[in-house]
Amino acid sequence: MDDEIQLGELAQAEPQISIRPDQDAHFSTKVVGQTNSDDLAIFVDLDVQRDMEAHALSNTNVELGGVLMGRQFIDHAGKPFVVISDCLRATHFEATKGSFKFTHETWREITRQREGFRPDLEMVGWYHTHPDWGVFLSGMDLFICNNFFNRALDVALVIDPCKQDRGWFHWTNSSPRKKRQTQGFILTTNRLRHAELEQYANLYNKEPVLNQDPRYSLQNTNSSPVVMMENRRTISEISIAGMLVMQFIFLCFLSYNQWSDRKSISVASSPTTQSVAAQSQLDANADLSGKENAYREILSTIVAHETGYPQLVDQYTKLRVSQNQLQSSYQNQQLLIDNLTSENSAYQAALDQQQQAHAQKLSELLKTHEKTKEALEKRIQQSPNQDMEPELLSSSLNQIPSAWYWAIFGGVGVVILATGFAINQSGRKKDFNAHVASPPTHEPTEENSSPNANQMFFVDQPPTTMSEQTARKLQS
Repeated sequence: MDDEIQLGELAQAEPQISIRPDQDAHFSTKVVGQTNSDDLAIFVDLDVQRDMEAHALSNTNVELGGVLMGRQFIDHAGKPFVVISDCLRATHFEATKGSFKFTHETWREITRQREGFRPDLEMVGWYHTHPDWGVFLSGMDLFICNNFFNRALDVALVIDPCKQDRGWFHWTNSSPRKKRQTQGFILTTNRLRHAELEQYANLYNKEPVLNQDPRYSLQNTNSSPVVMMENRRTISEISIAGMLVMQFIFLCFLSYNQWSDRKSISVASSPTTQSVAAQSQLDANADLSGKENAYREILSTIVAHETGYPQLVDQYTKLRVSQNQLQSSYQNQQLLIDNLTSENSAYQAALDQQQQAHAQKLSELLKTHEKTKEALEKRIQQSPNQDMEPELLSSSLNQIPSAWYWAIFGGVGVVILATGFAINQSGRKKDFNAHVASPPTHEPTEENSSPNANQMFFVDQPPTTMSEQTARKLQS
């Protein structure tokens, strides 16, 4: 909504005191929904409500709207109420499936139409539609309420013609004030049209209607309702029957596809038909993609016709593709996690098995060591220490192989012989060197130097001295 749109100087008339229509015998009233003491009492003329409902049903592809004409009053108890006496449809507006805007031309046309009404009839609110969106006030709707219909008793009506729902909104007395939906409203009309009022009230309350839909009735009568048993709307019934037949055919088609998929899966389970099953799957995927493209084109046409936004189908398709990719990635990641988990389990089982084998071997070695230790302790206890040492030595020698035994002893003998030979050769060399270095002298021999037997065994004979021995040598 452009900020420069203004309605001009509006007379801020104070609500006047008046009698409520439900307390006036001239009017026939019927509550639609429920009345609440906290809600603003809104009295709507039956013909005005019918006109707004017909306007909403005239085009469900875009939002429609208009202004409400009437008066704002206060009853004798001091409670305010609003009377909706007429409505003006907006023209030259800007609207889409989800938005509605008043333009300069719209306000110019509304101002021109207001000039034909009596001066005391004023604008008391506005109405617009939400085709298949539900009953609520959007941000743009609140902008219109705050800037153009911001008096304390101004009201707003939202109609959803697709869901056959409607709701009235009024300003609250709280601070800051806001728009709140009422629990219901009150239909009013001339007392002579009470039966017609009952039918419309039952229709808006979603109660059973004994006669035909009053919105399609051109008669205004106060006769009692009559149950119509004949076929009234042949075209509608044929359309409904056709839709049911199409749904039945669609269900049969889905059932056949599901049965075909199961059959193809059962055939693919056989090892001899894997190649045939793979080719069939490719053909099925191609067929499915072709059907998806056809459905997508049909959906694009419907959405473009209904909403005017064919790009919604492309966005939806992209989202579906992204979702499928994410789902496939998630499945691959999950499969990888499962494989890693199984491999980890296998490795853990092998590790546990190896640990058990090592523990078993260690226990066996410990048992063998304990047995050997016990046997040695037993033998030590049974035999003395001095007897044990030769036995232990002989046992240790017996443990040496015979080849090594002879090699060791042979080596020791060779070393001894070599050492003796070396010593002998060294002595002979020294004697030879000494003999060469000094000539031989006449020294007493061993026979002369050594005492005779008489000297050795006869103590009374005096021993010869060194001088005597020398003299004897000289004489000889």
